[in-house]
Amino acid sequence: MEIEASKGDWEVSVNGKKWHAGLAVETARRAIKGSGKDPDAFSGRIRTASDIPIGVGLKTSSSSSTAIALAVYAALGNKAFDPKKVLDCSVESSLAAGASVTGALDDAAGCLLGGINMTDNLARKVVSSRLFEKRLKVLIMVPKSRSRRDAVSPEFIRKFGRLTDLFFEMSLKGDFWKAMVLNGMAYSSILKYDPFPALRAVELGALGAGLSGTGPSVAAVFDPSKQAEIDALRKEWSSDGSSVIETDTNNEHGRVLADG
Repeated sequence: MEIEASKGDWEVSVNGKKWHAGLAVETARRAIKGSGKDPDAFSGRIRTASDIPIGVGLKTSSSSSTAIALAVYAALGNKAFDPKKVLDCSVESSLAAGASVTGALDDAAGCLLGGINMTDNLARKVVSSRLFEKRLKVLIMVPKSRSRRDAVSPEFIRKFGRLTDLFFEMSLKGDFWKAMVLNGMAYSSILKYDPFPALRAVELGALGAGLSGTGPSVAAVFDPSKQAEIDALRKEWSSDGSSVIETDTNNEHGRVLADG
């Protein structure tokens, strides 16, 4: 992130390639305004780098908007930050740029706070935020197809609100792995994805598995002791040409890294 105290355009790049500027610029401008300065008086360059695939339900919009907000605060000399301020900036930027219908507070909270987060997106409130009791293994299947979110109207999805309310209540009571499976099954049906990859993960002993966001990616969470099952699932998931990412759960908050 490079900010100049002069009027002008913003340059945006992702992994070294020029990128459409909408969400990134919205985030930068709103973070500048949130710092008490006039966004019209600044310009600069926003460079993001990530190995997370874009447009497959893995929350790249929320992760980039929270990271850009933090980078702006740091560039303006504010390395300490209020998490709520960052989350509000991400939500407002996502809405303004059309990256999300709700602002995706749940996604932003997961990216910024780590751990397990439950939110009321309409009220813009983090209802619960807790850490994982131990590090768990995560396997993510990324099919070659793209998200079908645009093929399904928000009005249609809202008709299933009572289901998501039920899964939310289950999660608040600590039954989040079961809620993950049921939520994944429900949205796989709504968005017409194959539920078998997630069901196969559960069959192999996953604590929870299901569609990630609006897909097509599928995530499965395992106890580390299940490495043999994880290896078997990775082989099965990749058999149709899908890429598979193996990672761990994260309890760390987003933060500004020290220079150098």
